[in-house]
Amino acid sequence: MSSKLNKQLSELVSFIKKGDQFNPMVSNKGTYWHLDHSLQVLHAILKALTNSNPEDYQPKFSLPKLTIMTTGFIPRGKGRAPKQTIPAGKISEEELFSALEKIKEAKKNLNDLSKNNHFRHPLFGCLNLNDAIKFMRIHTQHHLKIMRDIVK
Repeated sequence: MSSKLNKQLSELVSFIKKGDQFNPMVSNKGTYWHLDHSLQVLHAILKALTNSNPEDYQPKFSLPKLTIMTTGFIPRGKGRAPKQTIPAGKISEEELFSALEKIKEAKKNLNDLSKNNHFRHPLFGCLNLNDAIKFMRIHTQHHLKIMRDIVK
């Protein structure tokens, strides 16, 4: 996994330790919601990459994919999270650390995967291993920016 994503994971840990903070001028969700969502997305992508069959990889053109993957920027408030990655209920520090451990375990397999292992993004279509890792960095950065603004 890229060193940039590893640094982002370290920053996520720092936000867990700060506790759940809110700033309705930035987001109607608190930092723990953004943390939990980010960790759920990372885990889902890592799991999909590991379980995918490289022979089934079918790339397709997507303008939103091209834009976001080229700029590295996700506009705030425009996208909608898939239902399975929306945190439900109160989120505890312990749950966040547990989710982080699952990600650390899942990412151990990345070096063994084919370049055509993939995950299917609901808007972008299939993302191969390199694009999936890039998307994980972009998505995590998006939520880190929001959390930084919340705690300002």
